[in-house]
Amino acid sequence: MLSGLVVGYDPGGNGAHGVAELQFENGEVSALSTTTLETAEDVISIFERLPSLAALGADTLTCWGTGIGAWRPADRWLRQRYKAVLHNIISPNALFGSMCLNGMTVLIAARHRFADVLITETHPKVLYWQLSGKKHQYKTSKAAMDGMLAGALGISVASATEHEWDAAVSAFAAFEGIVGRWSHDLHALPTNKGERLITPCGTTHYFWPE
Repeated sequence: MLSGLVVGYDPGGNGAHGVAELQFENGEVSALSTTTLETAEDVISIFERLPSLAALGADTLTCWGTGIGAWRPADRWLRQRYKAVLHNIISPNALFGSMCLNGMTVLIAARHRFADVLITETHPKVLYWQLSGKKHQYKTSKAAMDGMLAGALGISVASATEHEWDAAVSAFAAFEGIVGRWSHDLHALPTNKGERLITPCGTTHYFWPE
């Protein structure tokens, strides 16, 4: 797909839902807008007005594990590889309900609206470390974080909140996945004996840079 719209989503509690809309044409990013919304309903309303959607990147659990701690292969892989930011890779059973519930709610609604949309999970804090070698500290590093993402996208980035930045980098991950530059899918890693992945919103990915 050479042209279309990608949405990035960072779920949270009331007033903490980051959304990014990334337009791309001929395989290149052409525009990015971000906003922070009040509720998951406000986010779903965006999908209802869109005529099409190529991909959705979301900082939430796009599938669930059935083993100890609900750890999934992707989580274990990230913990093994990124020890410097290990504290950011939390057991799914220990995550805030607003992140998990609002995240999956929006994913299911988006899949109902666009049955074939590509969905990829993201992890903005670890992803920023992978892309920059620096820790995700938005309050003190906003300019540097916007600048890094602007360089990656090839357009200006001016996020207003941490939620918007996380949504924007999630849209970037989904864009890289749909154009084929990030082909390493963490959800394709094998599960351990005695566990499986449950996919409430259908097939999803976890595209990661090589």
